[in-house]
Amino acid sequence: RVVTDYEVWPEGTVLLEGGAIREVSPDDYPLAEADEVREHAGSLILPGFVDLQVNGSFGVDVATEPGRLPELSRRLLATGTTAYLPTVISSPESLYEETLPQIATAVSMGEEAEILGVHLEGPFIELEKRGAHAAAHVRPPDRSLLGRLLDLAPVRMLTVAPELEGAAELMELARNRGVVVSAGHSAASFEVAYAAFDGPVAGVTHLFNAMSPLHHREPGLPGAAFAHPRAVCGLIADGLHVHPEVVGLAFRMLGPDRIYLTTDAIAAAGMGPGEYRLATRTVYMESGVPHLASGAIAGSVLTMSEAFANILAFTGCTIPEAARMVSTTPARLIGEGRRKGRLAPGYDADLTVLSPDLSVEEVWTHGRLSYSAVKEA
Repeated sequence: RVVTDYEVWPEGTVLLEGGAIREVSPDDYPLAEADEVREHAGSLILPGFVDLQVNGSFGVDVATEPGRLPELSRRLLATGTTAYLPTVISSPESLYEETLPQIATAVSMGEEAEILGVHLEGPFIELEKRGAHAAAHVRPPDRSLLGRLLDLAPVRMLTVAPELEGAAELMELARNRGVVVSAGHSAASFEVAYAAFDGPVAGVTHLFNAMSPLHHREPGLPGAAFAHPRAVCGLIADGLHVHPEVVGLAFRMLGPDRIYLTTDAIAAAGMGPGEYRLATRTVYMESGVPHLASGAIAGSVLTMSEAFANILAFTGCTIPEAARMVSTTPARLIGEGRRKGRLAPGYDADLTVLSPDLSVEEVWTHGRLSYSAVKEA
């Protein structure tokens, strides 16, 4: 069952050649040209998942253990993720100087999830909306500091609070350097947020979480995101960060081309109860919920395959719509929409195969079989 942009072809075929997709067909005629054929009767063949916010998973913390990124990239394949942005939350400058260059050199095109660049989540955020970020590392807008950080690694996304004094200059600098600017950890009013979407801000980091609330007299950042036709919103669809009914509301307001699903996963994802790192913070995992000592939720343990299943259950959307939210929309937001996020000729041969129960069956990266649940078992 091949998932295209708007349809599911029940007897479809995807032909791969040289690391790219050569042909996608609703029937089997391309099989005559294939050197090898793999059958997936009843399964879904989708574009590989693209996650724009990964703090860590499987015991690996991106910010403090960048040397383990190859391990993380391999382990993420089991979740259906074929490309991602390692994410570093607000941290001391010394940590950025040590970590970002190591992320830059970890970029891979092998049999693992591809690192597309870095997501800097902070440090230029609203202190009162910092969430799990350490207060000591939240910084007022500093153009010189941002310039140094952008020189250390290929930053693809910057989360910033647009209402801060001096933020406009930072956001223009980021945009001029090819960085996608995302509003988040922000107390912005509706008017300020809407004006930011008219300008350099293209996205919203984890909609509803760590931001001004949606109120009927002051719609805040969420209201501006709903109202502005340009805003593309990240959403953590784990049923904990955002109530399933509010996820459904966001879907009805924004649709699949303005929502991208993300995990905001931390090192505790894929692990059991215990203590884990989130940059400079200690996080405690109990009953499937990661939290700081204060009790505040700190990231998630969600996987992209779970997010895919959840969005179907929470919204009643179609399978192609869910696929766009986990693949097409995030790829397009960060400028990868011409090579990733779709099953179409010329695109990278990144494929995620889900069994009828929506568990990950196989994952292909750049035309190579990189993960098989059967082999892992």
